[in-house]
Amino acid sequence: MTEWEDLLKKIINGQDFRTAIQTKGFYKSDVRFTEFVEQYGFSRKLAPRVADYLSIDRWSLQSKILTEIDCYILRTGNGKFVIIKETQFPRPYLDLTTSDSTQLEIKEDTEFSELYKAFRKDPKDRSAQEDAALEFPNVLGCYDLLIKELFGNVKWYVGPRGNKVSQFKVYGKKSNGETTFLYDYSGQEELDYTIWTKDCILLFEAKSLSKNKGLDIGWHKMAYPASRFSKISNYTIKPIYFLRWENTIHLFVFPKFQFYNDGIIINDKKNQIPEKTFRIDLDSNLS
Repeated sequence: MTEWEDLLKKIINGQDFRTAIQTKGFYKSDVRFTEFVEQYGFSRKLAPRVADYLSIDRWSLQSKILTEIDCYILRTGNGKFVIIKETQFPRPYLDLTTSDSTQLEIKEDTEFSELYKAFRKDPKDRSAQEDAALEFPNVLGCYDLLIKELFGNVKWYVGPRGNKVSQFKVYGKKSNGETTFLYDYSGQEELDYTIWTKDCILLFEAKSLSKNKGLDIGWHKMAYPASRFSKISNYTIKPIYFLRWENTIHLFVFPKFQFYNDGIIINDKKNQIPEKTFRIDLDSNLS
């Protein structure tokens, strides 16, 4: 058992945790991660890597210590977290399939063959890999086709991306359909890519993983960045999950993002089913 798993054991065996789960269906940490790990005797040298423990991108990466008691962890910003009972609040993780996808044809300009070769050479750094993967379909004409499929012949531009500190409220939909407040989020959220038409923002979350990995992505990876556009009333927000498996990219296009009061609902299943799925085969023009 790792130190982190041992710490989780101490948390879930505590009376505070048991009381919170029984009465509310979730347990919130009241202190930052660095203070929390000191309280429970976790190695301070590991504390700076907060995201490794609190920002769980995929359901398969959730700790078995938690899933064995039907719980999962989400980060709430500023080094804090919440542990939620899945039987009370169904998991905010997707279960995607690539079986029904529409292929977007690629088009290469023979005058730029070296550019395409450069894109196809995957760098070792995973984040750089995702950045390159996001730009490659642009020079192949795939985003033109994507926009045409979704909106027809309209103008579009690549928009801003990157990290931002955001504050918003997070609500959860209970098993009985009731929506209740869970926590205030205050902290970093990262936006991988955006494409803007005159009235819609396509918001991309990108992953570059081995084949058949990543279909269990967490909805918070798209919902948290969407919060930065909540005040733009004249734009529709559509999340897109961009999943690269070697030389194949899948684009899962979700319905219009639904804000709730002054925040987001983290696990509203009806809005977390893709409307369309597209596929890009990056090597389809290779000889």
